[in-house]
Amino acid sequence: MNQNLSNLNGFPTDNSPSTQLKYDIVASKFMTGIENHNKRNKPVLLNNDLGLIGVVIQIVVALVLLVVSIIMRSLKTDK
Repeated sequence: MNQNLSNLNGFPTDNSPSTQLKYDIVASKFMTGIENHNKRNKPVLLNNDLGLIGVVIQIVVALVLLVVSIIMRSLKTDK
């Protein structure tokens, strides 16, 4: 019985540093796989992107209106 538990499907069950390293590597690869899966299947949130695009458009429009109003004032004062 003890012989069956000493090597469980290629994974030793002792508490040696090499066994701990092997389990650490396996756990690291498993977690990397889970993180990659979550990144690929993450829902796309357009709210943040659309909000940023809206802010940029508002700034551009405000700057254009500011420039137009400055030009109009300068034309009115020249007459």
